[in-house]
Amino acid sequence: MSGLWRVFRAELGRHARQRSTYFIGLVLAALAGARALLAIGATAAERGGTIDPMTSGTAWAPFVDGWRAGLVLGALVLLSVAARSIAGDRDSGVLRLAVTRSASRVDLVWGRLLLAPVFVLALVAVTGAAAWGGARLGADFGPLVEDGYELLTAAELRAEVTRSVLAVLPALFATFAFGLFISTLATGATIAVTTALGVFLVFDLFKEVLGEARYYVFASYVPTLADTSAWAELPGVARGFSDAGFSAPLLRAALIVPWPGAVFFAAAACLVLSRRSL
Repeated sequence: MSGLWRVFRAELGRHARQRSTYFIGLVLAALAGARALLAIGATAAERGGTIDPMTSGTAWAPFVDGWRAGLVLGALVLLSVAARSIAGDRDSGVLRLAVTRSASRVDLVWGRLLLAPVFVLALVAVTGAAAWGGARLGADFGPLVEDGYELLTAAELRAEVTRSVLAVLPALFATFAFGLFISTLATGATIAVTTALGVFLVFDLFKEVLGEARYYVFASYVPTLADTSAWAELPGVARGFSDAGFSAPLLRAALIVPWPGAVFFAAAACLVLSRRSL
């Protein structure tokens, strides 16, 4: 157990010291904020250059659009970071050094896996705050009102956003675990990142072919360009096009399905690393 915590603290400290960590955070925040502002601009253009003051809740749709854009890119970054971790440290000799300092091979996997909650929560917080800031600049977060008719209350919209955030957390954790598993299989950091992204994107492109069976795979609950996650439904709710949102059965699946996959990938990563030379 002590070896696991040593690996976790060492990895957390290393990422905290790297400038690239903060650069990536700034890029994700800028993307989320800019996407929210662009959505406000598009709405203003449709209304003749200004947002109708008689319409309330105009910030919700830009907020959701911006946050979703940040999560889509952030999921790929999260996968890349996980895929590079063990493979990159094997290339540099850090893994071998860690084992000589009383950290077992299992510790090398689980110590890194403990970073997943930190990275996932940071990703959600940074992109969410940036999207909120961008949307708040030119719109309001009141009840959704169109032509004097209240479609959804602010409380209902907040609840739907909260549901969508909770639904994506397990899938992002499983995404990180999948990246670690690929990292133990690959012979180098570049191959690991390329393979992880390739498998993830190929599934994203062809998951519609699987029909309802795709919902047994964790990646179906990750926000992507071909989105089937809770965030695919949220923009329609935020615009008043629908009040259904993500269905209750799919929400339960999103909260449950990714965890067995995450455990499998973590266990498989431990098994593979225990049998490979460092």
